[in-house]
Amino acid sequence: MEFGKFEHAFFNQTNESKDEHVLVISGAIGESNYFYDATSAKDVRNALNNVEAKTIRIKLNSPGGDAFQGLEIYNYIKDLDAHVIVEVTALAASAGSIIAMGADEIIMRTGSTMMIHNASTFCYGDKEEMQTTYDRLEKIDSSIVDVYVSRTGLSKEEVKELLDNETWFTASEAVEKGFANSYETKEKDNGMKVKQDLNTNINNELVNQEVKEESNVNTKDYLKTLLF
Repeated sequence: MEFGKFEHAFFNQTNESKDEHVLVISGAIGESNYFYDATSAKDVRNALNNVEAKTIRIKLNSPGGDAFQGLEIYNYIKDLDAHVIVEVTALAASAGSIIAMGADEIIMRTGSTMMIHNASTFCYGDKEEMQTTYDRLEKIDSSIVDVYVSRTGLSKEEVKELLDNETWFTASEAVEKGFANSYETKEKDNGMKVKQDLNTNINNELVNQEVKEESNVNTKDYLKTLLF
């Protein structure tokens, strides 16, 4: 899947009755270019700098993008005075998952998925340039490990293994591993939202249910820049 085929959307609005501001981020993370539109750190800053609402809700659906843009957005929302909630509405992959880690609360919506993996890039040149690129990727991976460890409380060794394996999480798996706080579903009968917090009260039936293994997905097909 290429970034250009992933529908881009970026807009925000304030619900004054709830004292809540909603920002929708859908699509690639990075600077827009000729081939596809994307959401940059500058876009997010411009959208949220003057927001006075007590709660900021970010509805996120992203396949990832530029690692450094993702990290900048992560640190920006982490520093906001408002209570920041990230709702993963479909996918938070790669740099998209890093953005989610900056929130005070992460909610996985029905059927949503999260993916984490090592940084990647394209390189052309002699062996010295190849080695330099390798060293840079190693340092980026180390920085990203720190972000996930800080959020989840997992050991560095476990997080590194998850990155090496390009791990895909279902909504419940993301919560169980500490990458999200809760997941939400809607009951078909009455339309009421049911919010299940597995950090505080894990339902044995959910824990023991069989989780279908994700099919092999080649994310390299749509990683076009220095990505995470």
